[in-house]
Amino acid sequence: MIKQRALIYVIVAGSLGFVANVALADEPVERQNEVTLLGTYIEPDSDRTDEYGSAVRAMFGIRLDKNLWVEPQFYSGVIETGDNAGTDYYQQGLGADLSYRLWEGDVFTPYGSLGVGVSRNDVDGSSADEFGGYGNAAIGVISSPFTESGIRMRADARYLYDTYDDGYSDLHFSLGVTIPIGATRTRVVEKTTIVEKPVVVEKDFADSDMDGVVDGVDQCPKTLEGLQVNAVGCVETDKAQSVVLQGVTFEFDSARLTPNARSILVQAADALKGQPGLKVEVAGHTDKVGPEGYNLRLSQQRAESVRDYLVKLGVNPGQLTAVGYGESKPIFGNNAGESREGNRRVEFHVVSN
Repeated sequence: MIKQRALIYVIVAGSLGFVANVALADEPVERQNEVTLLGTYIEPDSDRTDEYGSAVRAMFGIRLDKNLWVEPQFYSGVIETGDNAGTDYYQQGLGADLSYRLWEGDVFTPYGSLGVGVSRNDVDGSSADEFGGYGNAAIGVISSPFTESGIRMRADARYLYDTYDDGYSDLHFSLGVTIPIGATRTRVVEKTTIVEKPVVVEKDFADSDMDGVVDGVDQCPKTLEGLQVNAVGCVETDKAQSVVLQGVTFEFDSARLTPNARSILVQAADALKGQPGLKVEVAGHTDKVGPEGYNLRLSQQRAESVRDYLVKLGVNPGQLTAVGYGESKPIFGNNAGESREGNRRVEFHVVSN
């Protein structure tokens, strides 16, 4: 009769702290890889004399497309007999799984996987140690991110068949964390402007917002660069026009604005307050990486986050609407990293009168 025991593995906070502080990139990049660390409880084959087992499993996930991942992995475990005579069973395995993630939900992502590999078996007091092969199948779930670094909880149940000693079938129940590698993160980069020669500008001809209308005539100061203005420096609202808010980025897999984005939006708020009659649509866009429905929700949340922050800065709420377009309106292809990065953007669309 196999005794049922529970074994809980806790990944120490120090490890999470280390991962959360991995060097940040200056610009957003896509999450393509991840590392998974799992603690495992083993229910041995009924033909074994062993009672229970435990193991650790390390996996490196490589994303192949929207749903498909390949996961090279290593595990090492021991199956306990409860006998102090030193007959415990030691096992290691090195292989790879092909994993399919059904969808990426707001709470969890279910998946299934199949894999094969090489195993090594070592039994105390026995000369039957050998290398062999194994095959396994798993079903599990991955949670949504619970830290700003994108760390997720992961759990699965795995059937593992090992060719050792005419073959054994064990069940592995695992719990641990998945850590993104190359995730979308941003840090604030200070920009330094070097002026080689001092430029003297006559006061009457100064143009502070560089819109082509001198300050003495400009009735709408601090206009955003890229928008066409009329003779008195106010944005023309009788025709459709838009501008990309360069540098407005978000923390990984969330609608939380980065510090650099908040700094840029201060300028956008000043422009809107300088022309109270101007109305704009805040448009959120994503690339095609990830499920379409998830991208649409994320783009809406990010557009609303920009709108809410502008209102916080004093912009009249009546000047702003927020719309998420998801991946439906790319301005570049989605094959290269830089092109996908350009598709992840926030725009101001001028609302025509």
